[in-house]
Amino acid sequence: MGSDMIYEMVTEDIIRTITDEINIGSLAVERLCQILSDSEVAGEVLSRVITREKFHGLNLLEVINIEFKELNSIFQDSYDGICIVNKNGVVTRVNKAFERLTGIKLKHVLGINLHKIKQEDRYFDTMVSLKVLETGKPVSILQKLTSGKEIMAIGNPVFDESGKIIWAVVNLRDVTELKQLEEKLRKTQELNAQYLLEMETLRKKYTREHCLVSKSREMENIIELATRVALVESPVLIHGESGVGKEIIANILHSMNTKRKKAPLIKVNCGAIPKELIESEFFGYEPGAFTGASRCGKPGFFELANKGTIFLDEIGELPLGLQVKLLRVLQEHEITRLGGIKTVKIDVRVVAATNRDLEMMIKEKSFREDLYYRINVIPIRIPSLRERKDDIAPLLFHFLDLYNKKYDLKKSLSDEVVECLLKYDWPGNVRELINLIERLVVTSDAQQITLENLPPRYRTQTNNSFNPTNQMNLAEAMEEFERHLVNQALNTHKSTRKAAKALGISQSTCARLAKKYRVNYG
Repeated sequence: MGSDMIYEMVTEDIIRTITDEINIGSLAVERLCQILSDSEVAGEVLSRVITREKFHGLNLLEVINIEFKELNSIFQDSYDGICIVNKNGVVTRVNKAFERLTGIKLKHVLGINLHKIKQEDRYFDTMVSLKVLETGKPVSILQKLTSGKEIMAIGNPVFDESGKIIWAVVNLRDVTELKQLEEKLRKTQELNAQYLLEMETLRKKYTREHCLVSKSREMENIIELATRVALVESPVLIHGESGVGKEIIANILHSMNTKRKKAPLIKVNCGAIPKELIESEFFGYEPGAFTGASRCGKPGFFELANKGTIFLDEIGELPLGLQVKLLRVLQEHEITRLGGIKTVKIDVRVVAATNRDLEMMIKEKSFREDLYYRINVIPIRIPSLRERKDDIAPLLFHFLDLYNKKYDLKKSLSDEVVECLLKYDWPGNVRELINLIERLVVTSDAQQITLENLPPRYRTQTNNSFNPTNQMNLAEAMEEFERHLVNQALNTHKSTRKAAKALGISQSTCARLAKKYRVNYG
């Protein structure tokens, strides 16, 4: 079907029908006629009629109606305000966003000729539209409306096939909102930067105060985590071998909590309290609660820690009976003294620590699973010193300097000593390192500490090698050889049962030797 035939179809009656059915103005009808008179556009319309499934069985008017509604919906729902002006300067179309941005009712804008509006009667700045029609080039202007809003008006020309301008399309965008968002973002970034600076300052302050020396990435991550969780109230469970510094992390968690730092930090070693006294020590007792009890009664650890923090070290050593009562305290935030009936409300943050595998203890029914999940809200695992070799040298020189100042000495470590200590596996971790440095500073005669000053066990070159030295006596050499064999067997077989079989000893003996030599074989 040719363009002439299509054009003939658009009679006055059809135009009137279209106008009535889809509610478009006479200017739009004029434009519709122009579109349909274009053979390429008409061909496109017919192509859609033929190929698009949703148009099957529809006539041309129904297709035009559907297409117009789709385009009009997109036009009206645009976030930007849109104003279309024809070549004569007449506003032919505006969308709802235009009214929202400018505050001008659409009926006051549609159909007006921008050339004929007096400057003092203008509803809005017409410069963009007229400049586009005049120059045929894109124009952008920042306009300030009487409402105080700042609007970015961007005008673009539309040309016909001969290159003559026929429309000016103007987009309006409220840059006031963008500026407000930009200001909010700037303030947020400033607050974030200030927060990070304060956190870093506090981190340095408290790590320095608590002698927390670190260079390794692993410990830096732990310090950063501890700094962040110190500000909240969630229970923390610190995992790590004996001597890695679990108590220092607990100190930081308490000291950096602005709500609790002025209240007590009560430290409890759960494995050091006799089982028959542990309940009264934890929860206190009333006068006459048992034989030998104070006539005044006694507050327990939780009462003493009220408003502050309680640090339960070696929590894996708690008997099952007390684990049940501890769980109730953590859930209800109240305690009852031994021999009493009155409950006492408490506000305590709990930080626990262990060097045992609590999950394995749960499987063995020696630790309650519900208590484990109550205290393990935020887990912090401190790696052993052999897992963070980068920290050994800084720790050596830090404590060397500390004890030199304490005893008014000027001792130094030889390169051979440092090299030897870097290769040592430190089963006692930082606590063992501190103990060794103090001993060397105090007992060495010369100004420089050399290999001769080192105890025999520190002179081995690798963890898994047996290297007796001339300074070892028979007992020391035999002990070192035993340590080597146990270490090698456990690291090879990964269990005390298999290692014991390989060594020709009982499993209990193997477990005892593993504990004695602090062998890590996990």
